[in-house]
Amino acid sequence: METTYFDKTGKENTEETLKLAKQVADQKGIKDLVLASTSSYTAKKAIEICPGLKLTVVGIGRSTFPAEFIESLEKDGNKVYFSDEEEYDYPKDMQRAFRRFSQGTKVAVEVVVIATKKNTLETGKEVIAIGGTHEGADTALVIKAAEDFNEVVIEEIICKPHQI
Repeated sequence: METTYFDKTGKENTEETLKLAKQVADQKGIKDLVLASTSSYTAKKAIEICPGLKLTVVGIGRSTFPAEFIESLEKDGNKVYFSDEEEYDYPKDMQRAFRRFSQGTKVAVEVVVIATKKNTLETGKEVIAIGGTHEGADTALVIKAAEDFNEVVIEEIICKPHQI
């Protein structure tokens, strides 16, 4: 599958990003979708667009995420974590390097490392990772999970915004 490039960053790409992610997951037999969701918008869209995938949702903080939605996600067997509750060291030079691809790339790698450190993902397992710029999702990657940022392997760029 060819990489899709969006003309703009942000929320308006969320549905297409998730549709492309689901298509690649189905083609490759990937069962895990790891995504960033600050307010629950992206997670709710993922439930709608990506049935059958196991979701791991990583938000920034509990205060911006509806408690009843967390309960609903977990009741359905999904995992929810918050980056402000986790200890990890994301080297600044590495963040800067991933941002050169897109802000969503930086975020997608980050959520996979958090989920792997929580033992939700097995090291080396191929997963679909979703990140975005400000709100929503605009980047989807196939990543081999790792607990260390230096060990993450980006296998495929499914979609991302052009860097304008």
